[in-house]
Amino acid sequence: MKRILALTAICMFGPQCLTAEEEVQSLWHYHPLHVGGQIIRMGKADCHNEHPEHQTYLGNLHYRKSNVFLSMLTPINRHNIFIPQIQFNYVTFDWNKNQKFNETHFYYMTFDLVYYATWLERWRWIMRFDYNLQTEHLSHPGQYSLYNGLMWGSYELNSNWHYHVGALGYVGLKGYNIYPIFGLDYTPSKSWFFQAVFPINYSAEYKIGDWTVAAKIRPLKERLRTGSREPQPRSIFSYSSLGSEVNIRYERQLKLVLEGYVGYNLGGSFYIKNAHGKHAQYVDVNGALYWGLNLDYGF
Repeated sequence: MKRILALTAICMFGPQCLTAEEEVQSLWHYHPLHVGGQIIRMGKADCHNEHPEHQTYLGNLHYRKSNVFLSMLTPINRHNIFIPQIQFNYVTFDWNKNQKFNETHFYYMTFDLVYYATWLERWRWIMRFDYNLQTEHLSHPGQYSLYNGLMWGSYELNSNWHYHVGALGYVGLKGYNIYPIFGLDYTPSKSWFFQAVFPINYSAEYKIGDWTVAAKIRPLKERLRTGSREPQPRSIFSYSSLGSEVNIRYERQLKLVLEGYVGYNLGGSFYIKNAHGKHAQYVDVNGALYWGLNLDYGF
């Protein structure tokens, strides 16, 4: 999700992607075929129960994630762009006091379709649908599928300010949720950019040529199901946290994005439920250092 939003954000918060003059040029002028990937590594974080006055140490959690992707930027005209994408993800969720399941490595595919539109005056919209399926359980798609959706609009108040509205949510793995999107961004000069959009992006950025230095808040979230041969078969777990980071990005619009970051995860929580989505065990997670790299290259 984060990578596909980053790609469309080049259009959403930057110059108009396709001008009238560019519209007549070849599709390949826009470097439509994109490949790349992401790795994020977080140090071991101590876990405890949810009662702040009577905390009990519950071991530690080791989380990391890697993915690779292939996507196609497909302009229909200067106001409408489609972006289909396929992504392969690898997640480590290793809680050393876990009595519900022994599995620590999880693999899933994501199929994305994004629509980016600017045909409404002063509005820019992103609409996204994606389907996640765990690759080790392809024969049971009904039990191992997760659906995500997003509708995100940005309205130009003036040359410096935009406000943001919309919603995002998921359904699947015996659960569902919908979150509102709201916030503002502010561009006081060609170099500075500030954004606070709940729950997607919080950042302060300074641009020098093709380079951008930023302070960011990074949300992390995973929702997956284990296999049938665990102590608690087909357990469902959900992990959520926030990190604060220093981020350095090199960007050539629609051609190359290379990003590195290091920060401190502020902590979060996870729960583990049974196969029917009931009898949850809730655990809080302390903070830990993390780092990551992103690459997006357009042909």
